[in-house]
Amino acid sequence: MKNDRFRKTRHMILIRGLSAPFITLMLVCGILVYYFAAYSREQVETKLVRIASDHSQLIDQFLEERALDLQFAASFCSIKEISKQERLRLLFRNLISRSRAFFDLGVFDENGNHLAYVGPYDLAGKNYADTVWFKAVEHTGRYISDVFLGYRNIPHFIIAIRRDEGDRTWYLRATMDTLFFNDLVENIRVGKSGEAYLVNRKGILQTKRRSGGSLMEPDVDYGFYQIDNDRSVSFFTGKHSNRRYLYAVSCLKQTGWILVMKQEVSDAFAPLTRAVLVAVILIVIGGAVAVTMAYILASGLANRLTLADIEKRQMKTQLVMAGKFAEIGEMSTALAHEINNPLQVMKAEHMLIQELISDVEKSTPSPDPEPIRMIKDSVEQIDIQIERCKRITQGLLNFARKTDAVMKPVKMQEFLPEMVRMVEQKALVENVRIIQKLDPDMTAIISEPNQLQQVFLNLLNNAIYALKGRDSAEIRINVFREDAFINVSIADNGCGIPPENMEKIFLPFFTTKPPGQGTGLGLSTVYGIVKGLGGDITVTSELNTGSVFNVRLPLKPAEKEENKH
Repeated sequence: MKNDRFRKTRHMILIRGLSAPFITLMLVCGILVYYFAAYSREQVETKLVRIASDHSQLIDQFLEERALDLQFAASFCSIKEISKQERLRLLFRNLISRSRAFFDLGVFDENGNHLAYVGPYDLAGKNYADTVWFKAVEHTGRYISDVFLGYRNIPHFIIAIRRDEGDRTWYLRATMDTLFFNDLVENIRVGKSGEAYLVNRKGILQTKRRSGGSLMEPDVDYGFYQIDNDRSVSFFTGKHSNRRYLYAVSCLKQTGWILVMKQEVSDAFAPLTRAVLVAVILIVIGGAVAVTMAYILASGLANRLTLADIEKRQMKTQLVMAGKFAEIGEMSTALAHEINNPLQVMKAEHMLIQELISDVEKSTPSPDPEPIRMIKDSVEQIDIQIERCKRITQGLLNFARKTDAVMKPVKMQEFLPEMVRMVEQKALVENVRIIQKLDPDMTAIISEPNQLQQVFLNLLNNAIYALKGRDSAEIRINVFREDAFINVSIADNGCGIPPENMEKIFLPFFTTKPPGQGTGLGLSTVYGIVKGLGGDITVTSELNTGSVFNVRLPLKPAEKEENKH
């Protein structure tokens, strides 16, 4: 019957309490993931378009600057001067100092004859009148060619400008370093698979393509490109090895070439895929945690009933131990009375011995002083030990005596040293040093001495127990006033209290001592006494470093409610 009830409770929590919020959570998370995916996709495309646009402007600017370099160089020279080899070589060095993109430099007359040349090839004296670039620069004044082979029979492109000097026209042409220009275009890396390359309006590659394709080869994807002369656009197309690609294209103003940015879709949207995957995993984990917690909660109901029964039996056992503790207190009272009786006899005999010594000294004319001195020393030591035993038995009586609380002035600077004397022998055995910092002018408090004795003896004994077997063991007692309260701090450098026990140390019957060595009533009794006196007790502790108990007691007891009316 009991198991059936537990199963029904578990079923109710899982179905009624979890299904509705779980379904709502799934719907909300699904909508959020959908809109997040759409937004992220738009951002990826926008980013690739922006990169393509920025990079096309950079390449346009590069080509414009190189053409202006040639125009500037030609404007300061005549055909006669620039046709000289040394002058042309100096001019070429100046151009290279401005940009390493220049590969060679040549001068041509109006008929296309190569008048002078600086570079690694033997091109001087050749005629270029029928070449495409020469005819184009004749009409436009400035021309940037597509990549072609020419006389050197290797792919390259040139920048040429026309110079009108009086009634003569001549031309200055520079070949661009293909490797340098390729590096400029390919310098963009987007993700792991992204690449950038240039094609002309016929789909011929003007730079190399990392995914396959050399200069002057046709671009196999050119037929899919969506080209807009006025703006950069993006699109998805092309399948190679079962992979889809995201493209962004932008047109160059200087040459009409098309800059193509290409990236695998899986690479471009990898962050989005990871984010969606993480979201799904979190949703699944969250659902699993919710179901598990509900199951544990339902199962915990049965476990709590069992634990309650166990705790009930433990409490009975602890109450028996508490009763034994009370009996020990009564036995301690009787024992203290029994010890006091022989102490009184010893005190009387001590006084008699003192009188006899005095009589001997008076009746004997010249007694030997050394035996008399030794007898006096022994008698004095007997008196000291009798007083010490008296203080111990008196403290034991006060601890065990059940009397009505009597409020009276208590000077902590006198009261605490008495408590220390009661435990000093135990501290000496454990090699514990007790350091007291007391203000001799401290204001007395109105409190109950017997209850305070129980508080501080408990705290001191606990501190000594925590210091067992530790090197440089010490207890520091510090007393100071704070407004209308006296603070008594008892600190030790002992084993400390584990963090998981900090909230339980003042609970009745909770103890960390081995069985038979503690009832778990000490600190709970201390807590009750301090609260009853209108004060407060707090503790700070660090494991293997030590603990500090701070007892805050009022200077005057709070008025009882019944006395206010």
